[in-house]
Amino acid sequence: MIRNYEFCFLIRADLPEEEFNKEVDFIERSILKEGGEIVKKENWGRKTLAYPIRKKEEAIYYLFYIKSAPENISKIESNFYRRENILRYLILQRKKFKETVDAGTISE
Repeated sequence: MIRNYEFCFLIRADLPEEEFNKEVDFIERSILKEGGEIVKKENWGRKTLAYPIRKKEEAIYYLFYIKSAPENISKIESNFYRRENILRYLILQRKKFKETVDAGTISE
């Protein structure tokens, strides 16, 4: 059974743009490698954190909407656990995506 998920990542804000793009590319490849389908991705930009994480005061928020089988989520998640440039991540299951996401358009 395929389910809908939101993956939210906090990526270090002090990375050069090239490194940041490599990190986002790694996330995409990890999702696709484990059988996930990326429906949409959104860069929410740089935000000040409520409290420091690994001595960082700011992070770039990046959101992925994906479809995947539940058994693949732990495999996908294992790729992010020890990534130095990913400060935090959160995976949420959704019954359905917002209407704009259901259209199936991929944006950055």
